[in-house]
Amino acid sequence: MARRLLAAVVAALVLAPAGHALDCPNIPLEERLAASDAAFVGRVTERRTTGAGVVYRLLVDQRVKGPVGREVEVTSRRPLLDAADEPIVFDEALGVMALFEGARLTTESCLLTDPGALLSVSDEVRGNWIKVVIGLVILAAVLAFSIHRLRVRQRQLAARSSLDR
Repeated sequence: MARRLLAAVVAALVLAPAGHALDCPNIPLEERLAASDAAFVGRVTERRTTGAGVVYRLLVDQRVKGPVGREVEVTSRRPLLDAADEPIVFDEALGVMALFEGARLTTESCLLTDPGALLSVSDEVRGNWIKVVIGLVILAAVLAFSIHRLRVRQRQLAARSSLDR
């Protein structure tokens, strides 16, 4: 009986979720970016607590989406945590997606991401059309050059055949 009780206690401790662990929905980054009002890569320079929550001032390294200036303030209801459930580090690059609540940008820990992943998703969306256009221009140039060479070659063959007679 004691063994069963001990096994049940150990199982409860091992299987119980941590009290502050992030429980983010498994939504692809592309969809989270599309649903956000603003997105950027930035570095936290200041943190202060207000009545609305925790306000983070960030220095923006690269704007991805929305009206974002060189510096931005983002409010969160709770202190922001990274993927390892640790408080975010000052002056370290961070991918941030945010929503507008009135005139204020708000975010949460589940809207933070790796800066490289955020930039790669945003570049992929913006870069596809330009790649198609560049490919079509190169194709047109190669076809025009090939047609020109064929015409020159046909003229040369026609000139040789008329001389041979």
